[in-house]
Amino acid sequence: MVPSLIHVLLQLFSTFEIMRKHELYTDYQDHFEYFGNTEIERIRKKGEKTIRHDWIIFDTVDEAMEFFNDRCGEFMGYYA
Repeated sequence: MVPSLIHVLLQLFSTFEIMRKHELYTDYQDHFEYFGNTEIERIRKKGEKTIRHDWIIFDTVDEAMEFFNDRCGEFMGYYA
């Protein structure tokens, strides 16, 4: 039996892990999600409410991964 395309795609995506990072500020939190492609999703929340939703788009996967690893998340500080 030949697996259907949908079955193959579901199997592929179920093994991929989404990478997540967070930055906490006094007034809001930034949540970054990287799916292993050329885009990073940024969701800015104030409490439970989403106040901004962006996609940061790169030319290559390497650029996106470098940006995610070096410049996204893990900041926990406050600005005066």
